[in-house]
Order: sequence, then structure tokens, then C-alpha cells
Amino acid sequence: MKRYIILIFAVLLLLPGCNLYKKYDSKANTITGNLMGDVMNPQDTLSIGDLSWRDVFKDPNLQSLIETALVNNTDMRTAQFTIEQAQNEVKAAKWGYAPTLSFAPNASYNYQGGAGSYNVQIPVRASWQLGIFGQNRSKVRSAKAKLAYDEDFRQAVQVDLAANVANLYYTLVMLDRQLAISEATEILYQESYNTTQALFQAGTYNSPAVYEMQASLEALRTDIVTLRYSIAATEALLCQLLAEPPHHIERSSFEQFEMPEQIHVGLPVRLLAARPDVRMAERNMEIAYYTTQQARQSFYPSLNLDGLFGLAGTFSALDLIGQAVGSLTQPILQGGQLTAQLRNAKAEQEKARLEFVQTLYDAGSEVYQYKKAIETAEEKTSHIDIRVNALQEAFSATTELMNHGSTTYLEVLTAQESLLSAQLAQVENRYEMVQALINLYTALGGFGK
Repeated sequence: MKRYIILIFAVLLLLPGCNLYKKYDSKANTITGNLMGDVMNPQDTLSIGDLSWRDVFKDPNLQSLIETALVNNTDMRTAQFTIEQAQNEVKAAKWGYAPTLSFAPNASYNYQGGAGSYNVQIPVRASWQLGIFGQNRSKVRSAKAKLAYDEDFRQAVQVDLAANVANLYYTLVMLDRQLAISEATEILYQESYNTTQALFQAGTYNSPAVYEMQASLEALRTDIVTLRYSIAATEALLCQLLAEPPHHIERSSFEQFEMPEQIHVGLPVRLLAARPDVRMAERNMEIAYYTTQQARQSFYPSLNLDGLFGLAGTFSALDLIGQAVGSLTQPILQGGQLTAQLRNAKAEQEKARLEFVQTLYDAGSEVYQYKKAIETAEEKTSHIDIRVNALQEAFSATTELMNHGSTTYLEVLTAQESLLSAQLAQVENRYEMVQALINLYTALGGFGK
């Protein structure tokens, strides 16, 4: 018996160096290569994603909306409950180190030979699974990794929520500007239509000119109605994120938004710490690692200690009782099942690693695309501005010529439609720049602070 005990302790001393006890090493999953293409400057240690969203998006109306959404949104509140459940799972896993106690009193009555007797037992039973091969430790570590995953998931929900609020907010600002341009253009169309009618009555133009002008005016009015609906629908979508009934959203004007003077993307290694989806992918690897570890541990015996302590006897005379039993259970006929379980756990671990790598590439690609989108919109801005100014001059000139009867209504109509198209394109390009900034900030882990 002594030799057996010595052998067990000798094995236990050798086990800490093997995979049964080894903790997950996050340093083994470092970023290699340039994930963000040519938008990354190796000397750029700053990142716009490190800034608070309040410092990037300074519009007080937007800030108020984001803060309201973070408090009221259903997905955010659900994520918080998920974290609380994960915290309870960690506590439950830690209780695996402690013995299980149960209080099970019982009484019996025996009658024999004309005489009866009572027998009473008041025991406290204890059962303790020692987990000498690291089973309990792996369960606790896995539960902690799951808790960290759920905390990262909550931050991912926060990032997506804030980004969606910002995108919808600036969609409303853009639609407001497009509506204002269209309503101002409607006045100009109405003036051109009135002029065409007057020239028709004077015999300068024929009736098709009047109808063409009227058709363009009504087409513009149809677009105005559509824009008003789009504004109402977008407000309703934003209110959904706020968990509020549909209502008017207070917002600033289109001209009040200012782009940051410099946009830094930082270094790829920051994506590990900043982006919750990258951290979640690594947490999945950690969970898969401990699942594999538990699958290995299932091949080893489990050591159980069972004990009983209490009182037993008759009501008038109770004696102390005690009992302790140790057992070692070694799986024998489960080899095929346990082997398959271990192989599946290893496969899940490799799948988690591949998903992590792909998440990194996706993150780098997003940063690259959104940074390029900002640069493209900035480059287009000067060309569109020149185009709008030129078309404004053309429209003014053709309108003046039409008033003097020295040009056709078709030239005026073309000038009107071209100017409106260019003005709307100018607004859309500015909106694309703002949207790309929101997406880039999100891709760099912003909105999580």
C-alpha cells in the first residue's frame, strides 16, 4: 500500500510539466506580416481607434443618441445578462475544488417478537473529487475564458451599436441636405416652368416645351416626397436602436461636421487589443485549448473521497459514527470513445485557430478599404466642387438667355438637371467620406471606450 501511495505522488510530481496542467499561451498567436497593406506607416504608433468616440464625433446631438442607445438598447442589456450568467459559471466551476456535503437524517422502527425499537441516523455525508490530473483547474480556466469571451462580445455589441447610430444619424443629416437642395431647386424649376408658359403664350415656344418643363418639375416633386419618406423611415430605424417609439431626431446641419485633420491607423498589433471580434476569436482558441486539455484528462483516473460523520442509535442513546472511503476510477472500456472525443477536440482547436487567422485578415482588409475610401472621397471632392461651380454658372447663363428668347428650353432643362445631379453627388461624396470615417474608426476598435 505504501509503495502504491509513493508511486501516485511520484506521478503527480511529474505531471505539472505536461499538457494536463499547462495554461493557454496567448503569446503563441502573434501577428505576422502586414495585415493592412500600404495604408500602414511602420513609424505611425498612433491610431485614431485609441481616441474616445466623444473626441472624434463631437456633435452633441450624436453623443446624446449614442449614450441613450448604450443604456436602453435591448441587445446591450441582453449581453450584460449573458456576462452575469458567465460569472455564475465561473463561480460554479470554482466550487469543483470543494467537497459536496449533504445532510440526510433518517429514522426507522423495527417490531419483532412483541417488542419494537427505533433506530435513528443523523449523518452528514461528504464527497470530494480531488481532480489530481487537473480536471477542476481546466474547468475553471475554461469558464474564465468563456466569461472573457462574453465581455468581449458585449463590447462588440457596443461597437456595432454606436457605429450604427452614427451611420443613421449622418444619413439623416445627408438626407436633410439633399431635401434642402431639392426644395431650393423646386423653386428654380417652378420659375423656369412659369417662364416657359409665358413664352408659349407669347408664341415663342410651342406646347411640348411647357409639358417638358412641367414633367421635370413633377419628377422633382416626386423625389422630394421620396426624400421625406426616407427621412421618416431612417428616424424610425434610429429609434429602434434607442428602444424608443418613432419620433423626430434632433440633429445638426450637414455643414457642421468636421473631419479630423489627420487619420492614423496605427500598427497591426493594436488590432489584437482594440478589436473585440479579434479578442473573441482568440478566446475561442483558448476555450478550444482547454476543451482539448479536458479530453486528455478524461483518459486518467479520478480520485474520489467519500466520508460520513454523525450520530446513530435510539432516541435515548445516540453514538458518534464516522466513515471514510477512497476510490480510484480508471476508464478501461471507453478508450475508443475517449480517443474520438480527443480527436474532435483537437479538430475544433485547429478550426478555432483558422478562424482567428481569418479574423485578423478580415480586420486588416477592413482598415485598408475604409482608409482608401476616405482618400478616394477626399480626392473626388475638389473635382465635384469645380463641377458644381461650373454648372451653376451654366445654369445662370442659360436661364438668362431663355428669358431673352435666345436659347431653347432644352438647354435650360439640361442645365437644371445637371446642376441638381452634381449638387446631390456633392452631398453623397461628403456622406461617403463621413461613413468611411465611421467604419474606419470602428475597424480600428473605436466606439468600445
